[in-house]
Amino acid sequence: MQETANILKDHGIRPSLQRVFVYRYLRSVKTHPTVDEIYMALLPEHPSLSRTTVYNTLELLLENDLAISLDFGDGFLRYDADCSPHSHFKCRKCGKVYDIFVAPPDCTQMIPPGFTLQGTSLYMFGLCDKCAVGDGDARSEAGMTVEN
Repeated sequence: MQETANILKDHGIRPSLQRVFVYRYLRSVKTHPTVDEIYMALLPEHPSLSRTTVYNTLELLLENDLAISLDFGDGFLRYDADCSPHSHFKCRKCGKVYDIFVAPPDCTQMIPPGFTLQGTSLYMFGLCDKCAVGDGDARSEAGMTVEN
């Protein structure tokens, strides 16, 4: 818990217990949870926690580069504490989101003069290996690393 509090302090965030709980949880999972999923996971051990606190904490983490948000167009954001350059794959059947440790493409040559690129993201869609029965493991053949 102290390590998580120190990371928050190092990024200028006052480490309240609720913020520590939310950030520690986000760092511990690879499921790319939504606000509601984080809230429901923490609620049994922290009954005084509110959805608003979870939402506000996530916004603070985003503002201070301790998390990224993912928008797959399904009406809610997912969150990831891994801010290293990587891409994401969402299975269209089971809905799981996987980290793909291939950096998004360098788009600096595509933007008009005078623009400043501050980041890129790549969202991929398809079927995961469990849902795509019989398709083989195309990801390992392509040299991609998948974690969930």
